[in-house]
Amino acid sequence: MRHGHPSSDSQAPVSIPDLVQRLRAVNHTLPEALQAQILTAGSAIVPDLLTILEATLADDETDHGWTPSHAAKLLGQLGGAQAVPVLLSFLEHYDVLDSYHQDAEDALVALGSLAIKACLEAYPSASQEDLRKGIVAVLSHSAEKDERISQTLLDFCEQSTELGAIYVAEYGDPRAIPALSQMFDALPVNDQDDSVMRNHVFVEWRSAIAQLGGQLTAAQQAKADRADVPRRRFTAQMREAVTRSAAQQRHTEQAPRIPANSKSSIVPKPRK
Repeated sequence: MRHGHPSSDSQAPVSIPDLVQRLRAVNHTLPEALQAQILTAGSAIVPDLLTILEATLADDETDHGWTPSHAAKLLGQLGGAQAVPVLLSFLEHYDVLDSYHQDAEDALVALGSLAIKACLEAYPSASQEDLRKGIVAVLSHSAEKDERISQTLLDFCEQSTELGAIYVAEYGDPRAIPALSQMFDALPVNDQDDSVMRNHVFVEWRSAIAQLGGQLTAAQQAKADRADVPRRRFTAQMREAVTRSAAQQRHTEQAPRIPANSKSSIVPKPRK
């Protein structure tokens, strides 16, 4: 019989406090081995992960490092209804917790239908702009095509026409095409200035309708072309400027050069 130390496979699992301590010491990249151990701990470690996020919400002036980001990511993988309200709270505080905002969104997306249901319930009463933006961002990544999600995204278009069109396109529900078409007709063309981006909203709406499989009517295409005049003018000016610069460069390169050691043809006048 072989004697000696037991293999590493037979070692006792790491305790929850030890896992949390190691998590707090991690910087940018969460080691795969530590992630696997935390996921193996399952629901037992969820309260500790929630405590990390709640502490971050309670003290938004302290630099909490990468720990909240990793905690949010892990909660997205572990699941659990208790994580949703805390993650939604992060969406509401983008101005002071912007570094963790995307992590909260990603975690809610990863939680799937559990988070989608909560987002749909929270949106109608959400008066805070960042929260509404965060909710529709999560909804736009849902794999389930739900009429309630489409309607929520279309409602958001009333608040933010350009960003709303992007989210509707990302969601990818063709049932939104008629509503998008009507909204496109109602969009005003800004003719007051020549800034390139003044009518960029039409680019996003035209793209959204096309991505969903729709087409602009002749009148809508004419409207889009009219809105696109400043951009086309700017593009033409830039192309002309580049062509002119290239021509000047060629002229400079083809001009005869005076040798560096040649004597000047100007005869200096004698001093009196």
